[in-house]
Formats: sequence, C-alpha cells, structure tokens
Amino acid sequence: MRLLLLFTLCFLSLFSFAQPKKVRPLKILFLGNSYTFVNDLPQICVGVAASAGDVISFDSYAPGGYSLQQHASDSNTVNKIKQGDWDHVVLQEQSRRPSFPINEVERDVFPYAHSLDSMIHLYNPSAKTMFYMTWGKENGDSVKCKTWPEVCTYKGMDNLLALRYSSMAEMNKADISPVGAVWRFIRDNYPSIKLYQEDESHPTEAGSYAAAVCFYTVLFKKDPGVIKYNYTLSNSDALKIRVTVKKIVFDNLSKWEFNRKNVEKVPLKALNQKAG
Repeated sequence: MRLLLLFTLCFLSLFSFAQPKKVRPLKILFLGNSYTFVNDLPQICVGVAASAGDVISFDSYAPGGYSLQQHASDSNTVNKIKQGDWDHVVLQEQSRRPSFPINEVERDVFPYAHSLDSMIHLYNPSAKTMFYMTWGKENGDSVKCKTWPEVCTYKGMDNLLALRYSSMAEMNKADISPVGAVWRFIRDNYPSIKLYQEDESHPTEAGSYAAAVCFYTVLFKKDPGVIKYNYTLSNSDALKIRVTVKKIVFDNLSKWEFNRKNVEKVPLKALNQKAG
C-alpha cells in the first residue's frame, strides 16, 4: 500500500512538473489617440511580447485627436480605469499640446495628467502610470510656428515634447516609454527607415513597431534582443530598430523610471524654470 501511495505521489509530481508554467499576463490599459490606434499599437506590443515568451492583455481607448483633458472627463476613460486590476496605464497626450508655451501646458496639460494619474492609483493601487512620449512632426508644427517659433522645426518641437513628458513623469512619479527618443536616433542614424506617413505626423508600420519594441522594453525591463517578431518589417530594419531600443532604452532604464521611492517629487515651479 505504501509503495502504491509512493508511486502515485511520484507520478503526480512528475505530471505537475511536466506541465508548462502559465505566464501571468501583464495587464495594460492604453489611453491616447490616433498615435495609439493607428496600426493598432497595443496589438503589435502583444506580438512583440509573445515572441519573447511574455504575455500582454490589454484594453485601449484612443479617439482621434484626443487630449488628456478630454480623457479626464470622458466616462469611457473613467469606467475603464475604474475596472481596476491594471498593472500599467499608459497616458498619451494629443500630439502637439505638450510642445506649446509653458503657460498653456500648465493650464491644459499638467493638471489633467495629474488628475488621471490620481484616478489610476485610486482604483488600481498597485498600478504604474506610464507616459507615452511621442515625437516631433517630421518638419515641425507649421500651424503653431506662426505664434511659437520654438516648434518651427522637428528638433525644436521634439525637444519640448521630451521635456514636458519628463516633467509629467517627475511630477507624478510615473514612468516613460521614450518612443520619441527612439525615433530621433533612428532618424539620425537610419534615415532609410521611414517613420512618418505622408501627413508628416502619424507613424508608419515601422514607426509603430519602434514604439511597440520601446514599450516592451520598459514594461518587461528586458533586452529587446530577445524579440523575434518583425511585424511587417524586413529582418534588417526590424533588427536596426531593436538595436536602437537597446541603446536608448534598455541600456538606460533608470533614466526613464520616475516611480522609484528615492525620486523626489519635483515642484512645478522648478519644472517651469527648466522649461524656460
């Protein structure tokens, strides 16, 4: 009888050991606009993660042209946040607003970033807010350029977007997916990779793939070299993008993490002085 019992226990142990371990999905809510829904960025993130043995489950709400101000008062956004159980909630501001003069950003951007971050933590105590740092338009903001020369060029606009997203992350002790920084490196070093659609704003499939690899790296904190999914890109272009993300993001992860306990909350006044 003892031998039978011992045999049964051994069999059950071997059977249990042989079963593949279920990977808990990382639950992500994407809140943004067309930079999120064009090419279905969240779904590309799923494919990228799966190729590396990781699992993402997501929901998204990204009406065209939406701002954080609109999200903060939209019942769809609020209800999705209230569902709870999110590991990360991604916030993406309208593509131009963060590059506007600081007085406009203080009025129309920062308060709503803070409001959404507070709501996220109220209903998801363990969740992390992550800001989706977007990129400057291919040739700058021709509309705002008439009254705000700082954004007349790609670099001028991109510099301000990077600064303002960093400010939002600092103020709210959140993280950043520095897609704009990845785009800049690709523009400077791999100009044959077309990131922009004809409107000089929205991402091509290569642009969205670069964003997805960036998100994977900051979410899972893994070297993007483990990714085997090329989406619709050639092996060569996909590899160049993954190498870029390793250099800009993975090799500098602490630069994009503002949710650590040792990061002090930065006063708004100090941020304004930086923005000068």
